[in-house]
Amino acid sequence: MVSLRKNKKKEINMPKEYSRVYLILPEMKELLLKRDRQQLREISRDYEPVEIAQILKELSLKDKVFLFSIWDVDFAADVFEKLDKEEQIEILGAIDDVRKGKILNKLAPDERVDLFEELPPEMVGRFLSVMAKEEAQDVRELMSYTPTTAGGIMTTDFASVRTGMTVEEALKTLRKTAKDVEMIYYVYVLDDEEKLVGVLTLKDLILANPKEKIDKIMHKNPVALPVDMDQEEVAREIANYDFLALPVVSNNGEMKGIITVDDVIDVIREENTEDMYKFSAAGEHTEDYIKMRPFTIARNRLTWLIILAITGFFSGVVMQQFSFALEKVVALAFYIPVLMDSAGNAGTQAAMAVVRGLATGEVKIADIWMVVKKEFLIGALLGIPLGILALIRALVLQKSSLIGVSVAFSMLAAIVVATCLGSLLPLVSKRLRLDPAVVSGPLITTILDITTISIYFWLSSVLMGL
Repeated sequence: MVSLRKNKKKEINMPKEYSRVYLILPEMKELLLKRDRQQLREISRDYEPVEIAQILKELSLKDKVFLFSIWDVDFAADVFEKLDKEEQIEILGAIDDVRKGKILNKLAPDERVDLFEELPPEMVGRFLSVMAKEEAQDVRELMSYTPTTAGGIMTTDFASVRTGMTVEEALKTLRKTAKDVEMIYYVYVLDDEEKLVGVLTLKDLILANPKEKIDKIMHKNPVALPVDMDQEEVAREIANYDFLALPVVSNNGEMKGIITVDDVIDVIREENTEDMYKFSAAGEHTEDYIKMRPFTIARNRLTWLIILAITGFFSGVVMQQFSFALEKVVALAFYIPVLMDSAGNAGTQAAMAVVRGLATGEVKIADIWMVVKKEFLIGALLGIPLGILALIRALVLQKSSLIGVSVAFSMLAAIVVATCLGSLLPLVSKRLRLDPAVVSGPLITTILDITTISIYFWLSSVLMGL
């Protein structure tokens, strides 16, 4: 599994002609030349942090440091979170320790740990030393969790109140404590041991009688995620319950943080990217394609290409074993490409459907024989028209009904085997605790090439009496 913390900072690439911020870029550059602090603060506030982050890409490091020195710390932290990792490290290395500490303290806990996970230990230690003690301890705790678990992607900022409070007391508490909380819509009710006992929405609080005890209006037995749950399962749980956020608890029920929808979107993006790379045997996705060196990309792809090439040699061995058939009926060779391509494509389609089903939870390992039976029927429904098409071609071009029948039945058999194998391999891989995406892409195509040729020559030898 690829860590969510790898490459979580997305490159902000928006064409200049479509981005309104580039309309003010010349004015900002002019104001920077004049070092007009007041005007720069005002014009920056008119745009979203993500848009200002785009502007920073066009500026020198000196100008970036100047802007971070004049912005209030909340706005500076919001912009900082939208920068990619390289820019963040560059800016942290250039600003003074006091400002650095203030910005790091204001970052969302999950965003902060995403950055620290990418830094060498000595740099992490240096940054932690300029931060407030509470925030530094928060970083250490979050970094102790496996990056691809609920604990690794959660944020520790959440709105909470205590049992026994009245609605009025709860609202007063939230006014004091929830200023920097990422998600205020859900308010979690904790007991004296920090254990999660209930949840209510801000709407529940606003509409309730101020003197009412929150214990009476809260939703008891709230849905919660264990801190060690895998991030893929986390994404499925949030999608299943359709909540904006879900709490994360330790083994003894102590509330540790929350995972919000935007965290899940990041998970889905990373997991989909990872599966796409694995499905095509292209190695791991560790950074943006444009930034990767050709040597690195080639190295990532080479291992599987060598394995597949060696496996593919078996196709030649099979053809050599049936060379007598080719010598007697040269026309049989004309249909090898179409048979191999059709079977490979059919198998890949089946594998893709099952891999997706496993990822979304639609397909379970227990469904293995149901899936294979379904794909057997699908293979037959696909193989019949494709076989008829091959038969017609052989009758028209080769004027041979024997070749036509051989190719037609081979096409039908190859497609059926392809869909069955395509659905079976991901499920078997999952049972063996292997990543289904790894074994279900190019590998299945190579296996089906060997299988298809074997079926074709064997059936042709039998039907044509070779």
